[in-house]
Amino acid sequence: MSTEPTNEELAKSYATKIEQAQERREAKDQERLERHGQAAALASQNIEAEQPQAKQAQGFELDAQNQDSAEQRNDRNEINGQQAKTLAKELNRDNENGDQVKQARAREIAERFKEKAARDREQSRSFSR
Repeated sequence: MSTEPTNEELAKSYATKIEQAQERREAKDQERLERHGQAAALASQNIEAEQPQAKQAQGFELDAQNQDSAEQRNDRNEINGQQAKTLAKELNRDNENGDQVKQARAREIAERFKEKAARDREQSRSFSR
């Protein structure tokens, strides 16, 4: 004689499966964030490599043109860093919002499943009478 799992056991089973799926999605999201971060770092390095290197003039002073070039390069580096931070913030915000939606959806599914299982049990009881 086999016993049917209770609503609680089924709900826990589904909740576990949902959590495992969520963990896999989070791991993929983290990988994607790391790839974007690496790509941003490479892009920043490529931009730096393309810029002419500042040359020192006689006696430790940079001439006006090279000084401007160094300032422009610093400005670009700062902008690239800000853009990378902004991208990371946006991706993280999407992940947080997605997590909240996923958790609410998991609760909704578990609740609907409990209600259906209760109806099925009630119907089963009425047939066995």
